[in-house]
Amino acid sequence: MKQKKTFIVGDVHGCFQEFLELLEQVNYKAKTHRLILVGDIINRGPFSFKMLKWVKDNQVEMVRGNHEQAFLSCIEKNKWPYPVLKQLKEEMKKELNQWVKWLSDLPFYIEEKDFLVVHAGLVPKEKPQDSNPQLLMNIRTWDGQGKDIKNEKNPPWYQFYKNKKLVVYGHWAKQGLKIRANTIGLDSACVYGKKLSGVLLPEKTIFQVSVRKKYHSSFLK
Repeated sequence: MKQKKTFIVGDVHGCFQEFLELLEQVNYKAKTHRLILVGDIINRGPFSFKMLKWVKDNQVEMVRGNHEQAFLSCIEKNKWPYPVLKQLKEEMKKELNQWVKWLSDLPFYIEEKDFLVVHAGLVPKEKPQDSNPQLLMNIRTWDGQGKDIKNEKNPPWYQFYKNKKLVVYGHWAKQGLKIRANTIGLDSACVYGKKLSGVLLPEKTIFQVSVRKKYHSSFLK
């Protein structure tokens, strides 16, 4: 039996039509491809609930991003600083508890023999199973302690990563598509009017689609 290729897609943020276009570009078929999303499929963009339903209905794998975590935190605290997440809750209606469980069951990383998928990155000198999940969902730079993980005056986490196993991540829209020998950053700022990116493994081929419009005005997350 021919082994499936793996297609990993960066932060979709509710850009559902662009997501479908990207799958079409790679000629995605469930029988021949394994599809993995790096998280942050919701918030910012226009079709968060459509994305969630598609992923769940098609039993697609994904890791938990900081925006999925933000939604769970909003539910827990009943505070709604993000209008899109409040709208998402209303769209879920009576199925809210089922969706909360589904989101709560999402892993913080997916590791295979040849690659590892995580939303934001890895903590230097730590195995992901030993790391604080908040760091796996939010890290960009490393200060030596994990207290100031978004300060661009500090080096990016991947400069400390020396293993050969490929790490595919998202989360860093301002950085854009970032291809290195052992890490690939796929967040190419689709919701901010740029591109949605994916990588096909094992050949590491990059696929991209331009978004239809700028759905959100800020790079701040």
